[in-house]
Amino acid sequence: MATFQIQIAALIESAESICIEAEKSNWNGQGWSPSIILGHIVDVDTEVWMPRFEMMRNAMNQKAPIPLLSWWEPDAQATAKKYGKVSLEAAKVNLRSSRQAMKNYLESLKVEERSAMAEHKTFGAITIESMLQVILDHDQEHRASLI
Repeated sequence: MATFQIQIAALIESAESICIEAEKSNWNGQGWSPSIILGHIVDVDTEVWMPRFEMMRNAMNQKAPIPLLSWWEPDAQATAKKYGKVSLEAAKVNLRSSRQAMKNYLESLKVEERSAMAEHKTFGAITIESMLQVILDHDQEHRASLI
């Protein structure tokens, strides 16, 4: 229980750290702007992580075969177009809101639901709980791009 709660807190802290780095960023106009990076993370939260959590939970609760997953992220060009004109303030609000929704979802899971499994092409056998580290690693990659 404690580790799960610590990782949930780390997801919130990670989003906050990304927002801080985005504010301090000296973006030079090359690659994605800080707003696009934050938008990407929101899209990955809402289009990748959250649906997969629910898919895994549903499969476990329905005693269905575990889901088979592969690496997938929203299209980079569509992301740049979608968030290219979003203000940094709006992007930060969106990221904080997305992570709060994730936190609320994760905290609503029954203890046994945290162990709902999937087989991921890249990561092998994973659970909802072990996916939290994958999310934190993904965050770290994008936080590093802001520095």
